[in-house]
Amino acid sequence: MTTTEDSYRVLVLDDDPDIAEYTRTVLERRGDCQVRALNDPRLAVAALEEFHPDVVVTDIEMPGMSGLEVLALMREAQPGLPVIVMTAHVSIDYAVRALRSQADEFLTKPISHPELISTVRRLAAQWRSRREADLELDRATEVQRGLLPRQLVALAGYQLDGGCTPARAVGGDFFDWYPVSDGAAFTVADVMGKGIGAAIIAATVRSVLRSRAGEADLGQVMSLADCSLEPDLERAGAFVTLFHARLNVALGEVRYVDAGHGLSLVVRAAGGVKRLATTSFPLGSGLGGGWREHILTLLPGDSLVSVSDGVLDLFDGTLASLDEVERIARSASSARGVVDALLEKASDGAPDDVTVVVLRRDL
Repeated sequence: MTTTEDSYRVLVLDDDPDIAEYTRTVLERRGDCQVRALNDPRLAVAALEEFHPDVVVTDIEMPGMSGLEVLALMREAQPGLPVIVMTAHVSIDYAVRALRSQADEFLTKPISHPELISTVRRLAAQWRSRREADLELDRATEVQRGLLPRQLVALAGYQLDGGCTPARAVGGDFFDWYPVSDGAAFTVADVMGKGIGAAIIAATVRSVLRSRAGEADLGQVMSLADCSLEPDLERAGAFVTLFHARLNVALGEVRYVDAGHGLSLVVRAAGGVKRLATTSFPLGSGLGGGWREHILTLLPGDSLVSVSDGVLDLFDGTLASLDEVERIARSASSARGVVDALLEKASDGAPDDVTVVVLRRDL
């Protein structure tokens, strides 16, 4: 049978040239595979980089390096690549050694044509599916990162900064900012859930909010956004908490709506801190209405810090963690310093997405 570019690629390792050639012939002619056969196991790792196999078939005993030693090297070079270990020695000890070395299958010689072909094609298909899923996830990660604001909004007398560390490759948290007529609008939002589904909803929420940039009343913005998003959120069984605000640069005035979020602080330079508790329901909650706009004034040296609930998990997981956020906000010399300090705590891995936005008025 003639192989094609889409044929599964198989690397065969066996120090017996006759067996290696026999295995290659069976897989090429009856299995529609592209096969690279090697008699020297020391060439295996280099072949991984050059040939890019979908599965490896290796003997368990070879001169200079056993199949299990080859397996260990391949696991290091290409984690997850399926490996079939073959041997003519039928014993429990061999099988246990192979499985403990993370072999995907253990086959004894002589191997029937149908069993060999079926095993190779099954494992190769699984490997390709995992790789395609990984590539899709990588693309989703790039898209989500591309949606985050990269360039800071120019605000004379203010610092506006933020960051996000997803618990997985993509997440349901997002932050955003963009210029408006009297200053800047900014958002911290948290979609219930994690992964690609939450990331898609987050991108939709961002788009809807940006489409309402010209609307003056933030309460009305939330009502319009909820109407637009409700059908999709209902189908997904999801809701979104968010803090959405607009800064008037000249007045130092921040108008905001908190939709079920409740994780924003105003840290006063003169002392004292105020948590901006939520007074409205999340978007998509089905409870509807009641999104009230509030107003606060930032004085020189004051900071407004808004975080997602993943920040709480960096400490004790309760609202008392906001005391630590306040401490960091007071000790940092800039808005960027606050962001960096919190994201650094998430750098070793966090159970939930971690997002923070900081607006600081210069002294």
